[in-house]
Amino acid sequence: MISQEEDKFYQQWEKQRVLPHYKRKPFLRGLSFGLSVGLLVLVISETGWYERASMVANMRGNEIWIVISILIFSFGYAWIYQQFTFEMNEQRFKELTHIKNKK
Repeated sequence: MISQEEDKFYQQWEKQRVLPHYKRKPFLRGLSFGLSVGLLVLVISETGWYERASMVANMRGNEIWIVISILIFSFGYAWIYQQFTFEMNEQRFKELTHIKNKK
């Protein structure tokens, strides 16, 4: 038996699955998480909380490379999160299709 919420999702996803799956909302959600992790890394390195990492970063590092690496990580994480949410919705749709065809 399919609940009202599952039926609503099924109808909505049936229309959206044929469209390109590059949606803005999951990408921005992943991007915000990636940037917050990058900000946490910057805060930890600037406060000197981990002394050895601060010494190595000051010896070899250039701030622009750290920022570039954080941006690359953030955009990569955002893209992966976007693909993951699409695949999860597609899997849920296939399960509901199987349940509907079973009856």
